[in-house]
Amino acid sequence: MHLNNRVRKNVFDAVPCIHGARLIESAHEAGKNTNDLLDFSVNLNPLGPPKLKSVLRTSFKDIGNYPDNRYLAFRKAASDYLKVSPETIVPGNGSSELIRLFVEAVIEPGDNVIIPAPTFSEYEFQCRLSGANIKYVDYDDILNINIDNCKAVFLCNPNNPTGKLLNRKDVLLLAHKCASSELFLFVDEAFIELADPRESIADVAAYNDFVVVLRSLTKTFAVPGLRIGFAVASPVLAGLLNNIRLHWNMNSIAALVGEKLLKDHQDHISRSLGLLKKEREWLTSKLAGIRGFRPYTSDTNFILIDIREFGLGSAELTARMLRHGIIIRDCSSFGLENHIRVAVRKRNENRKLLGAFSSVIKEWGGELAEKEISKALVRGTAARSRIDCEYYPCHFAGQDCTFCFCPFYPCENIKTGGELIHRSTGGTVWSCAGCNIIHQGQIADKVLKELMDGKKIKEVWKRVVEPVL
Repeated sequence: MHLNNRVRKNVFDAVPCIHGARLIESAHEAGKNTNDLLDFSVNLNPLGPPKLKSVLRTSFKDIGNYPDNRYLAFRKAASDYLKVSPETIVPGNGSSELIRLFVEAVIEPGDNVIIPAPTFSEYEFQCRLSGANIKYVDYDDILNINIDNCKAVFLCNPNNPTGKLLNRKDVLLLAHKCASSELFLFVDEAFIELADPRESIADVAAYNDFVVVLRSLTKTFAVPGLRIGFAVASPVLAGLLNNIRLHWNMNSIAALVGEKLLKDHQDHISRSLGLLKKEREWLTSKLAGIRGFRPYTSDTNFILIDIREFGLGSAELTARMLRHGIIIRDCSSFGLENHIRVAVRKRNENRKLLGAFSSVIKEWGGELAEKEISKALVRGTAARSRIDCEYYPCHFAGQDCTFCFCPFYPCENIKTGGELIHRSTGGTVWSCAGCNIIHQGQIADKVLKELMDGKKIKEVWKRVVEPVL
């Protein structure tokens, strides 16, 4: 008997979600050790986790016992953290499990659900697995949606991957709209502590039967390996979810560490928010300075970047960055072609990200230069203008290249008008902004003729360029 006759059709149709955090796979692909890579594809607190050695030692002593499936201490810590009742807390093995738990409890085959786009793909995956019909709406229109004949609305706030945070007042209006029609509003607040915790509606979920709020310790405290999260729902709905969740869905180490983090958190979060604001603004301004990069305004710990005008596609740019030891997120899986997302990290790490982007651009420019010079050697004449180039305007402001990339770079001769400048990512770099020698038609033709005659670059410099300096 064939499996097709015995396994649910939705299982065969399911396509696993694509997430970041491909550290081991990326290291293998790049031929590097994991310690040699900086992962900007995952959005964790740049401060890392608080000190956990003591609680880990304590929890290790208890691995010989089953955890208490009620997780009373963890639920008490979570309720104190949000100032709600312990009866409203549903512990979970990270966000993904809790999304599935909610969908299993609420969504039936044929139900209509609303999911904004672009957003976190787990909502769609779990709903499709349950046989729901999905209606997509633009994220910016989520507050004005038509909810007729709908079972649930999903909202990521702040949104992944755009980083946009909706204010509490607007989300409450949507919650009231949904509850009035007795349909569920599921609000994923996984990143809200790293944006503005004051915009949370977890307190409303604690008494409203049709509002569920998801919280994650993974992002806030940078502990993705432990898988700790929880949902907030009314006592009745939380009771139902706790009844049907997997037994021991949180291991004893995660439960104890989670309890510790929730009890002793305020200073860590305050310092994190201060660092994130400063670094997000700094990194956004630097990314905006790269020709062809259009970073979105973000309210949290990651930045979405539109690179449609950059020239390199998101897949190729991601691959090139990996060769420089940097993992970035290609956002094609969000339905965003030629967009990338980068986490906000500490200043020295953010500098390395920018340095890698600079190196990729330089290497790519060199490849284009070789290609263009080869074409010119065949053509026998230098182009007077590059405005017909598919990459024009190129990635360096004010540059309109005959050769696309100067064959003498970096000459480091100040007589040309060039200069050594301090780069934002540290160190110095030779800038050709003040030089126009290679852009002069007569000079370009002479350089090309010498190259066609088989002369070496240094010899061409002495014969053509030095006489005009």
